[in-house]
Amino acid sequence: MRLPVRRIALTFSALMLLVAAPPVVAHEDHGGTWDPSPTSQTKNLKIVGSAPKTSDVPSYRNSDLAFWGRTVFAGNYEGFRTIDASDPENPRVLSDFACAGSQNDVSVWKGLLFVSIDSPLTAPECGSPRSLDAEGHTTPGFEGIRIFDVHDPEQPAYVGAVATDCGSHTHTVVPDKADPSRVLLYVSSYPSGELAESAYGNSCSRVGEGHSKISVVEVPLGDPASASVVNEPRLELNDYKGNAGFRGCHDISVFSAIDRAAAACMQEGQIWDISDVENPTTIARIHNPAFDFWHSATFTWDGSTVLFGDEAGGGTSPRCRATDPDTVGAIWLYDLASLDNRDATTPETPLSHYKISRVQGENARCTMHNFNVLPVEGRYVGVSAAYSGGTTVFDFTDRENPVEIAHNDPHGANTWSSYWYNGHVFTNDTGRGMDVMLLADPVRAGANKLPHLNPQTQESLIG
Repeated sequence: MRLPVRRIALTFSALMLLVAAPPVVAHEDHGGTWDPSPTSQTKNLKIVGSAPKTSDVPSYRNSDLAFWGRTVFAGNYEGFRTIDASDPENPRVLSDFACAGSQNDVSVWKGLLFVSIDSPLTAPECGSPRSLDAEGHTTPGFEGIRIFDVHDPEQPAYVGAVATDCGSHTHTVVPDKADPSRVLLYVSSYPSGELAESAYGNSCSRVGEGHSKISVVEVPLGDPASASVVNEPRLELNDYKGNAGFRGCHDISVFSAIDRAAAACMQEGQIWDISDVENPTTIARIHNPAFDFWHSATFTWDGSTVLFGDEAGGGTSPRCRATDPDTVGAIWLYDLASLDNRDATTPETPLSHYKISRVQGENARCTMHNFNVLPVEGRYVGVSAAYSGGTTVFDFTDRENPVEIAHNDPHGANTWSSYWYNGHVFTNDTGRGMDVMLLADPVRAGANKLPHLNPQTQESLIG
């Protein structure tokens, strides 16, 4: 299937400080108006700059982050913001672009911003309402990828859109090492509903094999308006919790230097060979009965270890209560070499798992969420969002014994994304906005600087 784009006219200092310290104050249940003073933090992870949310729309929720140079691209359900982080202590909003859509997860590549839409709209252009019938039921409409020109981050411009089956819950930038004139996107989604084919050529169904595929979108960098779906690789997947046809992938992380991808596919994890970037193939299927929902993944920068995250309860339920075991909603570590040719029928023994030990309130939703690993040699350190648990930093240099070395959990936290980028931790909280945090640990001085970062895309080996 090749679906064309729909067009419209466009008229540091590395100061060494103490490593870890006890929490400043005890933890409280989350709720109410956000208080800038932390409810729970270690002295070695502090907020040094913020770009608070700029909307009071009730549906406003911040989502994912991407980085190019000193510019941060911050998605939210009402659009996205571009933020100048040249001075991390004083991040400056360059633009607050209105273009509503769920979830508006973002990635950026050479002046182009890609945004995921996972709810049918009447049209792909910004300002298009939800596609609903007279009774308020969802009807077929546009879902997929929107493309923006952000060469001037102060003046983003809509370029066009590509419709994809079951929309785009998230997507991943995949550089083409053989053809730098284009970039690919792996679009992941799953059938939360049954929708017939829309006027834009996309549909969504659980019938038969269900949505056992991803969409591969090609974006010619010289003509992004001609972007299209060039392949829909079929995947062997298990039904999620026995629901017939309810299949698909949530997040996909790629590591170009080793031609591998790690896919979190609801009921299982998979490792793909991406040496043929248009045709990823499954080389391992991973089963772990402790998982509730395979949500996200990343690699260590030396390519030895893959981390999979469990969004137990779908991110809407409390999973960090005193009664919840530390195996629920955790990040699980696997030795990558040991996963070759797994068939998902026999559980693969993980190296270990990690989850915050700080108990959250009975009604505070909490699991490990979006995360990445610091690009440093000789040590493994991860950064993760934990929804109501804020942001955690954990050392897993001993891969069988990961341990938290820092955290910052502001009052009322609902942190969607927390990532390391060029000396700081950047977070996007659904209610507060973007925070910039300083980690006082020797690892900061040894971490490599990157020219850009899409957290689900790793390009070069380090270590």
